[in-house]
Amino acid sequence: MTSLSVLHIDTALEWRGGQQQLVYLAEGMVARGHRVRVATPPASALAARLDPVVEQVAIGAGWSPQTAWRLRGLARAGGVDVFACHTAPAHSLLALLSLPAVVHRRVDFVVGGNAWSRWKYQRALHFVAVSAGVSRVLSAGGVAERAIDVVFDGVPLLATKRPAPDLVRERPLVGAVGALVDHKAHHLLVSAMVNLPGVDCVIVGEGPLRGALESQIASLELSDRVQLLGYRDDIAAVVGALDLFVHPSIEEGMGQVVVEAMGLGCPVLVSTAGGLPEVVGETSTPFLAGDVRSLTDAIAERLGVRGDVAEARLRAQTCFSVDRMVERTVEVYRRLGGV
Repeated sequence: MTSLSVLHIDTALEWRGGQQQLVYLAEGMVARGHRVRVATPPASALAARLDPVVEQVAIGAGWSPQTAWRLRGLARAGGVDVFACHTAPAHSLLALLSLPAVVHRRVDFVVGGNAWSRWKYQRALHFVAVSAGVSRVLSAGGVAERAIDVVFDGVPLLATKRPAPDLVRERPLVGAVGALVDHKAHHLLVSAMVNLPGVDCVIVGEGPLRGALESQIASLELSDRVQLLGYRDDIAAVVGALDLFVHPSIEEGMGQVVVEAMGLGCPVLVSTAGGLPEVVGETSTPFLAGDVRSLTDAIAERLGVRGDVAEARLRAQTCFSVDRMVERTVEVYRRLGGV
């Protein structure tokens, strides 16, 4: 079968879930015989983590006139079947350059209603949404359903680890993992703990809301039961210590860490936000996103009832494998690139 030539564009400097997925995708495509180039800032975390088998193209971070000229030059040189955008600035730049962008959309944030946003989204050739929840948001923003494909993230299963010794408790322990930012809604989990007096809670992650969460924990007099653990590189050991993994987001494209927890055999509780119900399927009943009472009741009900964790683990293995993500994405690219 004819190979594809794909130029992936990621203008970010940070390392988040989207960059990890791009590494999996680029390296998986190279392994399948496709020509793959990744345009990214030389100082980006992505550039440092890509395998040398993936050709890199140096561009600027975020909005950059130099990047626009670089991408225009690559387009004029020809030989690119698919231009794939992985960040919002990349999407904007390709729209301005009138290049046929395939936009990877990972968030379920509402598509902006201003004229610029409408124009940009109408200019894209196609969207690859990380969940049906994200697809619905795109449709509500005016994107035609025929211009959207859903491809779940690829999430390798973590190796099971012994519970982290510092997290062993006599009381039930619930926990969350994620950046301390608004849409992850960790403040709702802290509030729920007020009416769960026999339960301890840990939150793993760093971010701009750490100070606000510390103040909330102190004001609710929960310091003896709720801990902010900061960044941890032993997530499997952390999850191994939990009686229940909770993901309280009010906006979430998919939630890779939820799949990781499912794969580790930990009971999982998610909100109704975005693609989270798709991740858990029939293995868990989501609580109402943004509703503290619903979250509190769901935690109380789920604790002590492991549910069908075996089915959840199988779902993590079969529905969210890296191979499946790469193959599905290549199928979309082939159709759009005419190869």
